[in-house]
Amino acid sequence: MRLKLKQKMMLLPAVVAVFLVAILVAFIALGARSGGVYARISSSQVPTIELNREVMHRFPGLHRNVLAAVAAKAGGLEPLRAEVDELQSKLDLAMAVPDANRQRVDELKSSLATYWRNSRAAVTFAVEGDEQAASALASVESLAAALSHELERAVEADGQAIATSYAEVAGLHRATTWTVCVLVLLCIALTVGLAYWLHREVTLPLAKLTHVATRIAEKGDLTQAIDVSAHDEVGELARGFQVMVTRLRNVPTTIQTVVTDLTNAAKTLTQASQEQVNFLTNQSRSLTEASTTIAEIAQTSSMAASRAEMVLRVAGQADTFSASGQESIEKSAEGLQQIRQRVGALVGSIAHLSDQAVHAGEIIGSVKDLADQSNVLALNAAIEAARAGEQGRGFAVVAREMRSLSGQSLQSTQRIGKILLEINQAIRQTVGIAEGDSEKMEEGIEQVLASANTLKEITTVVQESSQAARQIVASVTQQNAGIAQMTEVMTTLSSMMADVVTATMTAEQAVTQINASLGQLQELSTGFRV
Repeated sequence: MRLKLKQKMMLLPAVVAVFLVAILVAFIALGARSGGVYARISSSQVPTIELNREVMHRFPGLHRNVLAAVAAKAGGLEPLRAEVDELQSKLDLAMAVPDANRQRVDELKSSLATYWRNSRAAVTFAVEGDEQAASALASVESLAAALSHELERAVEADGQAIATSYAEVAGLHRATTWTVCVLVLLCIALTVGLAYWLHREVTLPLAKLTHVATRIAEKGDLTQAIDVSAHDEVGELARGFQVMVTRLRNVPTTIQTVVTDLTNAAKTLTQASQEQVNFLTNQSRSLTEASTTIAEIAQTSSMAASRAEMVLRVAGQADTFSASGQESIEKSAEGLQQIRQRVGALVGSIAHLSDQAVHAGEIIGSVKDLADQSNVLALNAAIEAARAGEQGRGFAVVAREMRSLSGQSLQSTQRIGKILLEINQAIRQTVGIAEGDSEKMEEGIEQVLASANTLKEITTVVQESSQAARQIVASVTQQNAGIAQMTEVMTTLSSMMADVVTATMTAEQAVTQINASLGQLQELSTGFRV
């Protein structure tokens, strides 16, 4: 029969309680028997022996009084009768004692009555002087001796009964003592046996489990064997503890695997984060350089705009001069005399126009250089936009617009340069004609008429030059707007790049914290031995 832990723990006090009850029952039973014996002694045997002893002690006095009455031949028997009645009453009391020997008391009463009857007859015979007095007295003597002997035997029998009762009480006391001693010894033996059994069934398994739990708690040793042979609550606890230890054995291995995987992932993430930070730092540096370059482009574009305005003013002056030349040609038909007067002014104006054309050529060269630089910067900006990826798409659009504008500016500049070259050639021809011999006026007039057509062409060229100059100004203005937009885009990109760098550095800090946590997990997992 397999007992539970509660039943095992209740077994020892139950056995002790049973033995205590048995000891108590033995005490009560044997005490009751001893009490019955004591009650018999005190209520029956002691009163009987006392009454018998009193009768035995008083009977010799009665017999002496009877002998004295016989010897004195006195007839007064009333005192003797009273004494006999008192002895009779004592025997009646002995008859009334519980458990009295009524037969023996009846015999004593009969013997006492016979003695008293013979005594009275002996006294009567003595008083009357009858010869039977001697035989009656001898009969009284024998009756007195027999009654005394009976009383002695009764007292002796009562004493023997009392001794027997006391011996019975002593036997009961010895039986009580031996019974209690045997029960106590059996209780002690069973208590020791049950204590050893409980120690083996409960204390030792609990001590083993405690030792295992202590080693796991202090040293993390999960390799210990657990005794699960018990079939009570301790066994269930041991089996549950074994399941827990089995699962705990899987925990460090799983933690180590997870820590290894997480460590590798964290290393990869750290490396990728560092590479990303380096890449973003380079990108930020490139954006800074691009911003600086764009600022320089904006400054150059402003200079180009101012110079384009100068070209526009020069082109306006050229238009004015062309209009003036055309009016002069028209008025030359009214009077060639005025041509001569105005040749000097025309020569001066032509010289001034030549100077302005030279300046315009320089401006065109500057604009061409600016267009070349804008083209190069637009190319660099397109390259940086391609490197920036998705975030540089808007910047790439601006770079393409800049390249288109710089291409248009370059074409317009080349065209204006070509026109200015033709203007310079025409101016040189005009100066050569104006400086001709005045004697050849007619020839000069014819040449002037021929130059009129040329001046018409010059006017057309100058108008085209003005129009080209206006286009240059519009292109430069548009280029300035594009550069401003590019500057705003670069500022936005720089801000976004700074946010990305900050986020990447935050991610790197998080990876560092993850590495620290992984180190703690590694330390925790290595604290167990499986």
